[in-house]
Amino acid sequence: MNTEQQRIERTHNTARFFTETRHISWVLLIGTIFWGVYGYLQMPQRKDPDIPIRQALALCSWRGASAEKIEQLVTRRIEEKIAENVNVDRVESNTRTGVTAVYITLVEGLADTGKEFDDIKLKLDAIKDLPDGAGPIVFVKDFGDTAALMLTVASPAVPALELELRARGVREAIERERRGANSGRVSVLFCYPGSVSPPLIERPFALFGEEAQREGIARDVRPLSVGSCSGLDL
Repeated sequence: MNTEQQRIERTHNTARFFTETRHISWVLLIGTIFWGVYGYLQMPQRKDPDIPIRQALALCSWRGASAEKIEQLVTRRIEEKIAENVNVDRVESNTRTGVTAVYITLVEGLADTGKEFDDIKLKLDAIKDLPDGAGPIVFVKDFGDTAALMLTVASPAVPALELELRARGVREAIERERRGANSGRVSVLFCYPGSVSPPLIERPFALFGEEAQREGIARDVRPLSVGSCSGLDL
């Protein structure tokens, strides 16, 4: 017992510290809560926050020239001019027959990337001695800017009675279509709103049925439509 008590007395860890010094624990807990509330109130409120774009693209065409020739006489000139900006982190190029594309990435943490891109553009505009037929150099500074559009489609819930009537109609239509037919059949139907014209749905199913029979995947394909449901029984 004494040995166990001595081991407990000699054990020191974070949990024991905060248990024995509760006043410090309460102060840190309250401080953490206030810190969290302050951070929540000060965080950006925009749905589309303004994220500085650090990438740009420089394009230069030279019709009829080989990739090796463009690499030596055009691409390297553009890369050297871009590298004169001290805030450029990485320069990558993709040279193909007739065109070269040079990708610019700025260093992280820049407050004003637009100023650096303007400086790079001025340096590229200073290149006046490109080979005959090459150019002009097109600088795209919003190359890394992206846009997103989200569309949400919602419909009101269908009453249970309407679902029951639809299900009953579909069952009766399937039973009516299968009278006298062989066994092992499968029905595929697509239900749609009443505002949709049935031929818009029936036409793709008819094409699918024809292709399925042609490929030997199905046989004895029969169109099936009832109410606002259309499909095939095969």
